Amino acid sequence: MSKTLLVLAASTYQIPAIETAKRSGYRVITTDNVPANPGHVLADASFGVDTMDTEAVLALAKREGIAGVIAPGTDVAVLTASYLANQLDLPGPTPEAACILTHKHLFREFLRQAGLPCPRALLVSTNELPQARLFDGRNWLVKPCRSSGSKGIFIVRTAAEFLSRVAESRTFSMDGTAVLEEFIDGTQHTCEGVLQEGRVALALLTDRDTAPPPHTATTGHRVPTRLAEPVQKKALNLIEGVFSRLRVTNGPFDCDFVVQGTRIVLIEMTPRLGGNSLSKLFRTALDFDLVAYAVASACGDPYPLPTFRDPKPSSIVILGVDRPGRLTWNESEAESLRREAWVHNLIFDMPPGARVEPFINGRHRVGEVLVAGASREDVDGRLAEIKQRLSLTAV
Repeated sequence: MSKTLLVLAASTYQIPAIETAKRSGYRVITTDNVPANPGHVLADASFGVDTMDTEAVLALAKREGIAGVIAPGTDVAVLTASYLANQLDLPGPTPEAACILTHKHLFREFLRQAGLPCPRALLVSTNELPQARLFDGRNWLVKPCRSSGSKGIFIVRTAAEFLSRVAESRTFSMDGTAVLEEFIDGTQHTCEGVLQEGRVALALLTDRDTAPPPHTATTGHRVPTRLAEPVQKKALNLIEGVFSRLRVTNGPFDCDFVVQGTRIVLIEMTPRLGGNSLSKLFRTALDFDLVAYAVASACGDPYPLPTFRDPKPSSIVILGVDRPGRLTWNESEAESLRREAWVHNLIFDMPPGARVEPFINGRHRVGEVLVAGASREDVDGRLAEIKQRLSLTAV
């Protein structure tokens, strides 16, 4: 009998894990509180248990006899996954580590107490300004403490802007709290990788593109990164050190960080597969199926890792529009682009004419495109070409 893998949630960014697990011979079950999510129809069985209801999910896991649990592309379910792993003696981080890594204010406090670089941060549990005289020419971020997908995150420059955003930010947090933290002005990056016995055994460092202010949603990733080699090594050592303190030693991880010169500030770290189709970029850039590894690892099965290698120049772009309206693009050019050798994947999530919103968080994506090139400069040029040829907009 094949092993059963429980995938927590079944939206767009969980589909690769569901499909990969099935191709690998696992029985796949899914659960969340959105019956219409597309991943449910791909699973061998699906359930309507909210991923945040830990005891109900545990009962489901025991009833189905799972061999592994995974929460790909979403921080919301990481704590539940760790709870199940702890209760059922399955691979996964401890609940304590998962709690710190998925709660923004707790993570800031952890970094501060460890003496590591981190932005000044204040916990916000009401819609009032936590301290006077904060806005002295500096930019700040207000963000939900427990959420994912860049929902409810805003750059704020004045007390008035904070007061106009804080209620919405708190709405997106599972515990109703937000964090107000200093905005670190630097280049944005992500590290998607694999821990093995406490060391970063494989990693892809990217240059991360984001939506225009006041929003920060990820709009894409490009490799190879333009960071200098010493800065890359420093980032990997810092990531290893934080996971070591939290006793997270094995499995996939995702980390966002900002670089100011040679200063590295960790923004988010989580012991799971990243969202925004990073695994597709990982496979193109490094010829390694990170999703297949994550699935096998969750079920305690071996999966060989390659040695560190330089990434092939490539990029994943999350498509979106900058205003509300009816979605439109140049359909003939889209078909022409799909025939280009350097376009590995171009998909749209919805048909032309669909009602769409400005891309300010992960919920508002309308598609994605994966491209490759002979060099990083070539990739950058291809992305500009795609934008021009698609003429993606809302009317």
